[in-house]
Amino acid sequence: MISEVFLELKDLLWGVGITSAVIAILILLPKKYSIKLGQRPILLVLIFSGIIYLLIYIFNN
Repeated sequence: MISEVFLELKDLLWGVGITSAVIAILILLPKKYSIKLGQRPILLVLIFSGIIYLLIYIFNN
């Protein structure tokens, strides 16, 4: 019972860590690239969707 809770907590922390790392990378992008991404919201949606898909894929296996 406790081990299952720790496994779920581990998965949650991995998910939060990966998401936080991606957000940090996007924040630290050079201004030139940041402006280009802001002009193309479809690209941002694709990046976000890819990250979510990757997280779901990792934690379902």
